[in-house]
Amino acid sequence: MRHPTKMLRLQANPSWFFWWAIGLLLVIVFVFHAMEIGFPESQALEVDPVVPVGADKQIGTKLPGKTGKGTPLQSVPDGFSPETLPGYQQAKYSDISWLVTHNAMSNRAEGWWFPNQSYGMTRQLNDGVRGLMLDVHMIDGKPFLLHGSSMLGSVPLKTSLAEIHAFMQKWPNTVITLILECYAPATVVQQAFKASGLSDMLHQQPGGRSWPTIGEMIKTGKRLVLFTDSGGGDWPGYHDVWKYCQETHYSVKRIDEFNFKRNRGDESNSLLILNHFLTRPTAGVGLAKRANAASVLEPRLNKCEQAMKCFPNFVAVDFYECGDTPQLLFKFNRQQAKQQRFGKASAK
Repeated sequence: MRHPTKMLRLQANPSWFFWWAIGLLLVIVFVFHAMEIGFPESQALEVDPVVPVGADKQIGTKLPGKTGKGTPLQSVPDGFSPETLPGYQQAKYSDISWLVTHNAMSNRAEGWWFPNQSYGMTRQLNDGVRGLMLDVHMIDGKPFLLHGSSMLGSVPLKTSLAEIHAFMQKWPNTVITLILECYAPATVVQQAFKASGLSDMLHQQPGGRSWPTIGEMIKTGKRLVLFTDSGGGDWPGYHDVWKYCQETHYSVKRIDEFNFKRNRGDESNSLLILNHFLTRPTAGVGLAKRANAASVLEPRLNKCEQAMKCFPNFVAVDFYECGDTPQLLFKFNRQQAKQQRFGKASAK
C-alpha cells in the first residue's frame, strides 16, 4: 500500500513504539527523581581543587559550604579520614569500619545521569572514602564502568584505575578497598589492573587466615584489597566477595525497611557489607539526607554487630557528604579503639 494507516505503520516499525515508550519512561523517572532530591540544590554542588592539609587533618579539602546563591550545603569537616584514628596502624584491616561509596563512578560532577554520588572518585578519596563499589561492563570489547546503561554515563576502567593509583601513590599510608559488580572476563580485568600499576599493590588474603594490620599492609605495599562477584580466585588478589563477605539487603525504599537480615554471603564470612542507602526508584540527595542522618545511621552502626554477629566493615552509602556519615563513622571507629578492638587478637 502506498498510504498505509497509522496502525500499519506502527506494525511495520515496532521498534519506533519501543523507543518512544522507553523515552517516556525516562522522562517520568527524571521528573520523579527531580522532585525527590530537590533538584536545584543537588545541581548546585560544585567541585573544588584538592588542597593537601596537615597530617593531623583530613586528606583533601572541605566540600563547599555555600552555593553562589548562598544556599547552605552539606560539607565534610576536616579530620575524619581513617588515617587520623588513634592506633590506626595497629588495627587489623577487619577492625575498621570503612566508608564506602555505592556506585562510586556514577557522580554528578562528571555529568552522569541519575548519579549516586556528587563528586568524582579522586574527590571521594580525598574526603575520606576508602571503599569504592564499581560496576564493570564490556563495551566494544573493552572494560568500562557504568551503571545500567552507557547512555547514563560511562568511563573506561583503565581511566578510573589510573585515578586510584595516583591517589595511592600520593598517600602511602592509605588502604583502599574495591568491590566490583563485574560483567567482564576476569582476564580482561586483570590486564586493566596490570596496565594501571595497581597489581603490584594488591593484597592476597589466604582463606581462613586473620587479616593483617594496617601497618603490615603499609610496610609491604599491599594496600589495595579487591573483591568481585564474578571470576573471583581466577588470579592472585582477585577475591570472590561472597567467600569473604556477607551483606545486608540493598533494595530498600524507606527508612523503616532497614534491617539486619543477611542477603548474600555465608554467615560465617568474616567481613560485613552494611548497605545503607535508599533507592526510590533511583538514588537522590533527599533520600541520602534521611538515610545518612545521625538518628538513623548511628543506632544501626551500634546495633549491627550484636544483631548480625559480625562487625560492619564496609558502610556503603549514596551521597556521602549528606547527613552525618563521615563524622559518625569516625566516632564509631574511635569507640572501637577505646574498647581496644584495634590491635586485639582476632580470628578475622
